[in-house]
Amino acid sequence: MKNRFADTGKSYAGYFLRFVFCLVLTAAASLAQAQNRNQVSGKVTDKAGEPLIGATVVVVGTTTGTTTGTDGRFTIGVPAGGELKFSYIGYVEQTVKVGAQSVLDVVLEDDSQMLKDVVVIGYGTMEKRSVTSSISSIKGDDLVAGMGGSTIATALQGKIPGLTISGSASPNSSNDFQLRGVASVNASKGPLVIIDGIPGGDMRALNQEDIESVDVLKDASAGAIYGTRAAGGVILVTTKQARQGRVTARYTGEFSVEAIRKTPDLLSSGEYVEYGLGEDYGYDTDWYKELTNELPFSQRHSVSISGGSNVAQVYTSFMAQNQKGIVIGDNRKDYSGRVNAKFNLFDGVVEIRTNAQFREAERDDRNSSGIFKMAFGLNPTIPLRDPANPSAYNVVGNGISGTSFNPVADIMLRTNNGKDQWLLADATVKINLMKELSIQGTVGIDKRQYQQYTYVSHDHKESIDNSRRGGASHKFSKDNRVSIEAYANYHKVFREDHTFDAVAGYSFWQAGGEDFNMANYDFPVDGVGPWDMGVGSYLSEGRATMDSGKDPRERLLSLFGRVNYSYKDRYMVSASFRREGSSKFGANNRWGNFWALSGGWRISNEAFLRDVKWVNDLKVRLGYGVTGNNGFGNGYTTRMYKANDMWPTNGIWQPGYGSVRNVNPDLKWEEKSELNFGLDFSLFDDRLWGKFDVYHRKVDDMLYSVNAPMPPMVHDKIMKNIGSLENKGWEFELGGDIVRRKDFRYSSSLRLSHNKSKINNMGDDGFFLDQVTFPSPGNPGTAVRLQNGVEIGQFFVYKYAGLDEDGKWMIYDKNNEIVPAVDGTKSNLVAENKHFVGNAIPKVILSWDHTFRYKNWDLSVFLRSWLDYDVFSQVNMYYGLANDSQLNVLKSAYTRNRNIKDEKILCDYWIDDASFLKIDAVNLGYTLDLKRWTRYIQSAKIYLTIRDVAVFTNYNGINPEVDINGLNPGFEYVNNTASMYPQTTRFTLGVQLTF
Repeated sequence: MKNRFADTGKSYAGYFLRFVFCLVLTAAASLAQAQNRNQVSGKVTDKAGEPLIGATVVVVGTTTGTTTGTDGRFTIGVPAGGELKFSYIGYVEQTVKVGAQSVLDVVLEDDSQMLKDVVVIGYGTMEKRSVTSSISSIKGDDLVAGMGGSTIATALQGKIPGLTISGSASPNSSNDFQLRGVASVNASKGPLVIIDGIPGGDMRALNQEDIESVDVLKDASAGAIYGTRAAGGVILVTTKQARQGRVTARYTGEFSVEAIRKTPDLLSSGEYVEYGLGEDYGYDTDWYKELTNELPFSQRHSVSISGGSNVAQVYTSFMAQNQKGIVIGDNRKDYSGRVNAKFNLFDGVVEIRTNAQFREAERDDRNSSGIFKMAFGLNPTIPLRDPANPSAYNVVGNGISGTSFNPVADIMLRTNNGKDQWLLADATVKINLMKELSIQGTVGIDKRQYQQYTYVSHDHKESIDNSRRGGASHKFSKDNRVSIEAYANYHKVFREDHTFDAVAGYSFWQAGGEDFNMANYDFPVDGVGPWDMGVGSYLSEGRATMDSGKDPRERLLSLFGRVNYSYKDRYMVSASFRREGSSKFGANNRWGNFWALSGGWRISNEAFLRDVKWVNDLKVRLGYGVTGNNGFGNGYTTRMYKANDMWPTNGIWQPGYGSVRNVNPDLKWEEKSELNFGLDFSLFDDRLWGKFDVYHRKVDDMLYSVNAPMPPMVHDKIMKNIGSLENKGWEFELGGDIVRRKDFRYSSSLRLSHNKSKINNMGDDGFFLDQVTFPSPGNPGTAVRLQNGVEIGQFFVYKYAGLDEDGKWMIYDKNNEIVPAVDGTKSNLVAENKHFVGNAIPKVILSWDHTFRYKNWDLSVFLRSWLDYDVFSQVNMYYGLANDSQLNVLKSAYTRNRNIKDEKILCDYWIDDASFLKIDAVNLGYTLDLKRWTRYIQSAKIYLTIRDVAVFTNYNGINPEVDINGLNPGFEYVNNTASMYPQTTRFTLGVQLTF
């Protein structure tokens, strides 16, 4: 038989020889070229003479390049007749012919932050000076600078006026974003996230160091071009792309520990026994301390490489992260990789861009919502371990019975692992048909997969209480999203004074998913876990649960366009339109029209201001727009069915398929209209800049589930368009370069915002919605009522009027007369005696950052403050009174609340002013120029970041910074993990190497 491999070997040998020959030729050419190169040295500075560290110096037409050191100096080989291109972020790029010079010093002109920055808008970019809508932007490097150890969400907090973000210190915490108040009562309330042009993105999937910029479209005139999903605003995230020039690499390593900032002031075991609150079991257990780790360690590593020629540029990165939470059983590992590539073909006629990222998160998330409630209230004399078997946990007996449980055992005797995966990818082809006209098409995919595996041990209290040998579950779900967009861009300047831009296009978006869930119990061998689900006896007995489903495909189809016009860069106008159809709606209202109109007047270009030298830019803006909201589930306008339900058939209840809910074919979009007035300014040679916006947003035809008659309806609720709400507010930004000297710089930025949300109409005058039911023990009732004319953020509770001589509650009734809460057998604790009190939305949200640079040192301090707002502390209400037998309490029960001899009631006594000032982050860094010692490492930066340094407040609870998003802001909950999760101070040591 003929030896095929022998021929293959010869072929490979031939290829190898050719490859070596090419290398020799290339090396010879390089040597010849090197002989014709001149060494050029010099220094790059700004107008003040301060060296620019890390400025890029590239030989034009080649990939040869370098960066400046900490003194601004560089050395590079330049061929005869060559040119050097100098660039630095925030400065105007400059190209210089070298000629016969061997020393070349370059001064780069400052590129004004306010006037020259480019912001990303819908389907394009625009210079800030030309924007006529309300848009806030932040560069990726500015986002993470000084915020070591942060997630994208925590780094964004306070950086964008009007954007509030909720979450906790848990590594597995999710975040809720809200922009300019509540956007809906029942439909989607958060902003639309678009990553590299692909809508519906999840920022948790991103590596923060891959972010080039974040642009937030705040008002409807900016977001209307995105139609139905822009009611809550739009967040545009652009990831980094490589640039032409030498290959550069960067490594970032961060190492963090954290410590609890404030612990609850509970009674010790000795105090608990002294006050006679319960039985003494003879132990001293600090349950809160037992639940937490001491100085948990986390680490994060990120590597990026970028570079390329004038034809192809590639940016790639990899990140690995291992986080250990402050609470036991709360850990997370993340891995991500990204490749972004750009290709310029046929002398720039065709541009191809591809972006792809994969991320995987491994979650260990065993803490349940009740563990902190137990840590607060459990008798501190109860033992952690079983006295009869110290190697085992005290699960039942020895003071634990009924609904109480050992919170440490609850975590350690269960498994709750998850794996989340994201794949984001898009490809764009752009064809430049002529100088003024281009067309492009983009295809994007967003795939997400979630898995969760749980196991409860034989020894867990849940197993013992249910008389079974453990239990396991396996949950799996995945979402697939596809987007296709094609549009044309046209840009033309007529007679120097008239600038015209237009975009028109088509958009298609589709989403669908599926899930599978299974649970089985009573396993003969402990620790089998969810990987051998069939072993549990419940399956053979027909008692195991199993269900699966497939979500109906959701589709959006759109046509859109926008026109911008500017006359002499003085008068500007912009108009956009989007017609969009949604599969969620019936044929009666499937399509919606969304439009916007805005204009700007650059007053500084008028003749009467041209001679005012200290005014560099002054512009007013006015915009109005209409967007929609279809952010609710499927099956409200078209019939959907589900299995495994009991339905009456010929008078007999039988299993089968039945409708999921009542349908309303006349259901239509929620409609948001918004008016925005703005002012932009830049003064004193662009050293002071800022912007001010005031807005009025109204949402009509709100979607809400109301009562339905049975029969003829199958279910007792039906979705309808009823009512309206409004948001009014203002935002202010002010920044400046306060000091500009050769070796020292100081810059600062201040941000302020105010918002007030109010429900104008919820249908009938008598209609209301009661929310936030307080948990047992007792039945305190609900603390929020939504009804016509009520501001969101008010509490609906009894009004405290003092105590009687026996320490019993006195309240104000509906006529504002003082009455006892309970008068003998008569209770005055009825809804008609409740009042709307307090304000859970801060009157002013403030952030203030300071950056100092001295030679190679840099120091940044970031402050945040919420002013004039109230928090209802369930913690104080439930653990602030010493009248519940066997329950541990806060020391305030014997100090602040010592005169109360009554049971807890839902009154404003438990509401406190929670205004605070937080030193959010302090960062100290030092940059070393290593080029003088090694040619492999350009620079190294070492930094120390402290997050959540200190909080100054008069609030009597644990954490004044509670969730202020949504319809029920301002509660420090007892049974909510995010609310009760310990607040920590985080210390991060980082190093950043540039190669």
